[in-house]
Amino acid sequence: MMKSWQFFAVLLLSVLCLGLSVALVAMARSNQQLQQDLQERQVQLNSGVLGSQAQQIANNVLQDMGRASTSNEPMRLLLVKYGYTVAAGTQASDVPPPAQKEPVKEGPR
Repeated sequence: MMKSWQFFAVLLLSVLCLGLSVALVAMARSNQQLQQDLQERQVQLNSGVLGSQAQQIANNVLQDMGRASTSNEPMRLLLVKYGYTVAAGTQASDVPPPAQKEPVKEGPR
């Protein structure tokens, strides 16, 4: 036979579990709604005017970095690290797109 304090302890734990279960379901639904909103925004960015504007901005930033790299060695090294090469006197429109990188092959150790 259970004592009264044991009964109330088990009852309290049961209510706590029920409350946590309800909170978990509510958080899952909230998270699902946030993910859906994020996906809708991503589609808008990729397919609409915003997507083409973002690409234009990215191209402009890359061109500015190419111009700056002619007089800034760390900037040039950064561009080289990610596959861009800029020769001295290169115009911004001459900055090539990034080349596909091949995986680094390690030799025998």
